[in-house]
Amino acid sequence: MEITYLKVGKIIDAFGLKGEVKVYTTSTLKDLRYSKNYELYIDLGDEKLKVTIKNHKEKDKNIDILSFNEFNDINDIEKFVGKELLAIKDNNDLYEDEYFYSDLENCIVFDEEHKELGKVIQVNDFNNVINLEVKLNSKDKSIFIPFNDFFVKDVDINNKTIIIHVIEGLLEI
Repeated sequence: MEITYLKVGKIIDAFGLKGEVKVYTTSTLKDLRYSKNYELYIDLGDEKLKVTIKNHKEKDKNIDILSFNEFNDINDIEKFVGKELLAIKDNNDLYEDEYFYSDLENCIVFDEEHKELGKVIQVNDFNNVINLEVKLNSKDKSIFIPFNDFFVKDVDINNKTIIIHVIEGLLEI
């Protein structure tokens, strides 16, 4: 079975002299992902470097300070600045009727009258606002749909469909 990785955050800087890193966190499961001895991976492109959480401190809403068992010096960790932190996708981490944002990719998007509008090509986090990037069937462009209860009326992961509420101007490019 092929391993699927989920983006947890991005290493944005070294922190202190003891090998800690400052991470911009994008995971909504950070209490789990950053718990002691949890295994994460640094994305090196062709390979993934496994690291184990030693310590976690929350610095700001999306900024966290992490240390790993494998590194104890700033010189060991500086080369990873700019790299993505990943976790292995495991559906056991979710409660019933929950899903990962990556599960929304390739879902077919319909309006409330069940007219097919397009397909989700990516889920984006813009300053803590989650948006579905939808490639419209009728145009050669994409639009962004805010992922909130006002616009997103139903998500059916099993059937890979999403129903949205369309307001005037939403589908204009």
